[in-house]
This record gives sequence, C-alpha cells and structure tokens, in this order.
Amino acid sequence: MTRPLPSFVPPPPNVRPRVGHAGLWFDKFCDRWRVQGRTWGMKSEKGDDGTGPKFAWIETLTKGKVGTSRQIDECASRLMRLIDRRGGRSAVFTSESRFVTGLGRSHPVENGFAWHPTLGTPYLPGSSVKGLVRAWARLDADPLPSRETVERLLGDRGAAGGVSFLDAVPIAPVQLEADVMTPHYAGWTSTEPPGDWRSPGPIPFLIAAAKTPFLFGIVPCLAGTDDLRTVMSWLCSALAWNGAGAKTAVGYGRFGRDDEKTAYLKQQLSDEDVKAEERMREEREARERVTRLAALTPIEREIEEVIDHRPDRNTPEITVVMQAVKDGRWTGGDKVEAAKWLRRRMQQQKRWKETSQKKRPEKDRDHQNTLRVMRWLDGH
Repeated sequence: MTRPLPSFVPPPPNVRPRVGHAGLWFDKFCDRWRVQGRTWGMKSEKGDDGTGPKFAWIETLTKGKVGTSRQIDECASRLMRLIDRRGGRSAVFTSESRFVTGLGRSHPVENGFAWHPTLGTPYLPGSSVKGLVRAWARLDADPLPSRETVERLLGDRGAAGGVSFLDAVPIAPVQLEADVMTPHYAGWTSTEPPGDWRSPGPIPFLIAAAKTPFLFGIVPCLAGTDDLRTVMSWLCSALAWNGAGAKTAVGYGRFGRDDEKTAYLKQQLSDEDVKAEERMREEREARERVTRLAALTPIEREIEEVIDHRPDRNTPEITVVMQAVKDGRWTGGDKVEAAKWLRRRMQQQKRWKETSQKKRPEKDRDHQNTLRVMRWLDGH
C-alpha cells in the first residue's frame, strides 16, 4: 500500500537548540540509529563507554544547561506562593551527589529520564517524594512513629494523608552529565551463569550534576503545624541519608538542606510582593488622575501638565506655576484662571498673605507672591 507522504520532509536539527524543551529533544529527536543486519539498532561493538551512539546522543544534552531562567524563576515563585498561602513548608535542598530520576522510562538508549512537562528540566514528582518519606518514616526514623501516625500523615490505600507533597523542581538551569554503568551479568543463562569473569556491558545514562538546588514543598490537608514540622524533618533525613531518585544504593541522590538559598527565595518573593503593591498603587493613582483630569477645566489641565513636566520633582507646585505665568504661558482670561488656581492653592497651604507682619515686607516671599497673584487677578 502506498502512503501519501509529503514530497519534502524538512530534516531534523543536528544540534539541540539553545532554547526549547530539552526533554522533547531527548525523547523525540534521537538520530543515532544504525542499520545492523536486517534491522535498526543502537548497539556498538565497543560498547557505550564514550564511543557508542547511545553515549553520543546523551552528550547532546550536556552542552550547556537545560531550562530557561525566567520560566524556572516564575515556577519557583508560584510554588512558594502556593505553599505560603496554604500554610505549608518549603525548603531548598542542594544535591551533594549526582542525581538521576526516571531511569525506568523507556528510551532508545535503554535508560529514560524524568523531564518536567513545562520547564524541560529534571524534577522529582510529588509521589516519589512521598514514597521516600514514607520509607524513612516506617523503617529508619528515630524514634519510629506508630503505624497509625504514618497512615494519618501520609495516607494509606483508599485513604488520603494529612500532608500533600508537591513536585520538587530546580530553582536554576541544570547542568546535565553523561554517566556509565557497567554490569557484568547481562545475557547470562543457566549453562553460563553470571560472574565477575564475564565482560562488562557499558550502559550510558543521563544524570543531573551535583550541586543542583531543588525546591521541595509540603502543604497541609488535615495536618496541623506540629505534623508539618514532623514530616519536614522526615523529608530532611530521608534526602540526606537514603537519597532520592534512582541508584541511591550506590550514593546517588543525596541532598542537603540549603537554608541560604531558601532565605534568598523567600526574600525574592517578598520583593515581588512589594513591587506588585507598588505597581497596583501606581495603576490606582493613574486611574484616579484620569478621573480627576476629566473634571478639570482646560486651563487646570494645562497647569497639571506643567507640574508633571517640571525638571525637578522637588520643586513646589506653586513655584512652578508662578514661573509659567511669569514666562507668559497664559494671557488674558487664561492668565486670570491660572491666578485663581494659585490663589486657591496658596490659601490651602496657608501661604496667602495679603498683609505682612515683617518689618521689611519686601523680604516676605509669601506676601510678595500674594501681591503678584492679586495683580494678575486684576488683569495686570
């Protein structure tokens, strides 16, 4: 059967774009297939210790960090804001060793990788975080909590727990690296049992480099403050001693709490709130100004324009308008209207002085300005 394919299909890119979802590139654009006999494959005669097609494909993800700073910052800000509004707890944990997640996912290079759906970075699903905390609480916590406590906080089959776990996401673009595992026991049979004498079969896989900070968060469903404190302590211990992700038995996925980065994120959130309030205030003042200007006379609107365009914002409004009248901006009836505005403003500020109590009235600035405005009101 002939299929109606287009006459020209654009070739896929040869190099991972600097922007874009790295996970889509890793999962969808693998182009290291080779014809091996009567089929396609990615096996290498020398193995994948750095020369095979699988290793070469993984290395396309190690040329520069993955993730966009702006998107990652926005995600972390939203996540922390959600946790704060729900009365939860959040903390940044930095990986002290290499971290790998999603190895069990299918992929042509044999080992997959867990990519955040929108950020295009490695992440740890909330279900995985809950699983490692549950394992710690049941087996390694000191003191061990009762089964009823674990089920109340972490739930059980058919029953939700009192604490919800959010996805752990990075707070900065992530540097990925290629790693290799060399099992000796592949392909053994009953007549050829496994043993250290067998030739190793290098298998490459993708990992997140050490010193990568992740944001973890928990929010209460039915739990109280003390319960959240307990679960967070379990999380800290589980990440430090048992690790997260895959290959934790050989030291991968160890995390240490980073209070400095946590404080920095919270300060950023506070600064964002201040900027948002300032922006709302400016927008409110702008709307109020539009409403106020609509109710003014043409001359009053001109006066407002003169005030807004003054070179020095510290110059008093009365001084600016008086100088504009002196410079001849208004004449005739418009000049009289400007003088009326000056009289009202000077009276409001207690600067309207038709008489002076000073020995030398010519040195009394408010008195002299009042006399000047009175002359303008008389049409002079």
